[in-house]
Amino acid sequence: MTRVLITGAAAGIGAALAEHYLAAGAEVVGIDVAPCAPKVRSLACELSEPRALEALLATLAEEPEFDIVVHNAGINVTGAFEKTPIEAQMRVIAINLTAPLLLTAGLLKAERLARGGTLAFVSSLSHQVGYPGAAVYAASKDGLTHYARSLAVTLGPIDANVLTVFPGPTRTAQAREASPPDSDESARMDPAVLAASMARAIHKRQRTLVPGLGNKVFAFLGRNLPRLTERGMRKAIYEKLP
Repeated sequence: MTRVLITGAAAGIGAALAEHYLAAGAEVVGIDVAPCAPKVRSLACELSEPRALEALLATLAEEPEFDIVVHNAGINVTGAFEKTPIEAQMRVIAINLTAPLLLTAGLLKAERLARGGTLAFVSSLSHQVGYPGAAVYAASKDGLTHYARSLAVTLGPIDANVLTVFPGPTRTAQAREASPPDSDESARMDPAVLAASMARAIHKRQRTLVPGLGNKVFAFLGRNLPRLTERGMRKAIYEKLP
C-alpha cells in the first residue's frame, strides 16, 4: 500500500490531496495543528516550534517508509512589509521554509523516504510573478523552490524524485483571508482539481508543475515580461490591501 505524508493536511490543498490519495487506496498520515479528516492519521504539530518539530521527527523515525512526502503547510501575512510585525514575518519563514527543510533532513537521515519515492514541495506562482503585499511569503516560497531544485541533484542513490509545485490563486480559506475584499473567489482553482494535477505529476515523476493554463500563461509573462506582471499584481492586490 502506498504511504503518503502530507503537512497542512487538515484544510485547503492538503485536505484535498489527502482525500485524493485516500480514494486511491493509499494510507495517509497528515500533519497539522488541527485534526485531519477521520480516515487520515493525524499527527498534531505546530511547525513553527523547534521542540515540536523534534518530537514529530522522533515519531516519524519510528514509522514505516513513506512513498510520497508532500510539504504543503504554509501561512501568509499580507500588508506593507515595513508595517508587518517581525514576529508574524518570522512565523511565515518558520512554517513555510524552515520546517520543510528540517523535516526533509530528518526523514532522509532516518531513511524514511522509500527508494523511488517522491518529495513534493508546494511553492507558489509568486516565484515567477512576485507578490507585492506578501514579500516575506514570496521570499519563503522562493527559498523552498531553490532548496528543492538543489536537493533533487543529491537523491540519485535512492532514485527519489523531487517535485516543486507552483499554484496560483486557489479556493482556500487562507487565500480568502489574504486577498482584497472584492476578489472573485470563483476565479480561483478548486483544491480538488489542484490535488488531482499534483497526483498526476507525482505519478509521472515530474520535476515541476504549474497547474492550469491561466497560471502557465501568467508564469510565462512573469518570466519574460516581469514589469507587466508586477504592475498587474500591484494594481490587483497591493493597492487594494487595507
